[in-house]
Amino acid sequence: MATQRSEPLRAQILSELEGIKTVDCHSHTRLRSEYYTAGGFDLFTMTSYFARDIATTAGGPIYEGATTDEARWERLKPVLEKSRNVSYWRHNLVVYRELFGLKDAELTDANWRQVNEAIRERSQAPDWYDHVTRDVCRLETQVRNIPWFEDWEPEYFTAVLRMERALELHQEGARQDLGGYLDAPIDSLNAAKKALADLTERYVRRGAVGIKLAHAYGRTLHSLPVAEDRATRLFEKSLRKEKLTPSEVKELQDHVIFYLAGLADEMKLIFQIHTGVQGNWGHIPDSDPLLLIPLIKAFPNVRFDLFHAGYPYSRMIGMLGKHYPNVWLNMAWMYVISIAASRQLLSEWIDLVPGYRILGFGSDVGFPEMIYGHLKMARSCVADVLASKVENDFLSEEEALSLARRLFRDNGVEFYGLEDKTEA
Repeated sequence: MATQRSEPLRAQILSELEGIKTVDCHSHTRLRSEYYTAGGFDLFTMTSYFARDIATTAGGPIYEGATTDEARWERLKPVLEKSRNVSYWRHNLVVYRELFGLKDAELTDANWRQVNEAIRERSQAPDWYDHVTRDVCRLETQVRNIPWFEDWEPEYFTAVLRMERALELHQEGARQDLGGYLDAPIDSLNAAKKALADLTERYVRRGAVGIKLAHAYGRTLHSLPVAEDRATRLFEKSLRKEKLTPSEVKELQDHVIFYLAGLADEMKLIFQIHTGVQGNWGHIPDSDPLLLIPLIKAFPNVRFDLFHAGYPYSRMIGMLGKHYPNVWLNMAWMYVISIAASRQLLSEWIDLVPGYRILGFGSDVGFPEMIYGHLKMARSCVADVLASKVENDFLSEEEALSLARRLFRDNGVEFYGLEDKTEA
């Protein structure tokens, strides 16, 4: 991709992005009530994805036994010396500079205490959460994953119901939890599927717009249809407390996955699926989005929201977006993984995929402060890409500015059905 860019055009695009009330298309942000229950945070507890690099660099948790902030800083310092080049750490630095007064290029012995105290003080201020979420980030809403049986705060979040527990119904504990919540015993496969439908309907009545699976963290994304009678026999085996083999567990899970897609079709819900990036020691090939093709083709009317740019399979997921009109490509998490990769894949996608099916921002972080750091990185990246496309790839300025707005707001409003919930 060419590196030349027009600063005036880039500045114009960046100004447009900063003025948009963004739809955060994937959120795990702490509820406001949970944020203040913690009693404040500090440099060592307000963390994001750099915690993963801390774990791999240090070989595990680093703060155990460190009873003072000074001791924790001495543990963190050698990790930074080895790993502060990664984008996950630069994400933290953006937050420290923008919100907590860091003036220097890096965190040092001379400045860490100031940043630490600023985080501690501001995170306890009663108006801070609203200030960051609404005034600084300018979020219209956050499309937030909601675990089974939990609530959300509609003034901040739009709900999507997480469904990994649905793939554990061969386990007695999962059946008891779901049956107890619904006051309906789960004593057959049909009862289990009715319970899943009833649970989903409850959340939809309260405003949920979709369901979500992140099963690639624990198994392959590949699934195939499994006949009802075969799935029934496997479920009955689990009810008898007989141990299922790994292949039998997968068969039963595949049956449930296809059932959930059918629910999404029937209820007109979005089906979000984690693809691409894994956690430390995760089996990366399990999350290849191409493994979803049988499911995507089996449900042409279901809108699939595929996450994290499929990274490192971003070129492949781009072709899913090109050839399957029921696939939306979601940039959630991506800019803090790698800005360089984000520039490259977005430049390719803009050539390939109709613009209305690219969701340009999903924070995928736990703190509103970290959303802002991610937004700064995302806006900078997208402004770079769009300005370069105008200069080098025959994209019009008019379309570049239109794409900027669609990527950060309009696509999310339309896709998640937020027209009645948002400002004009």
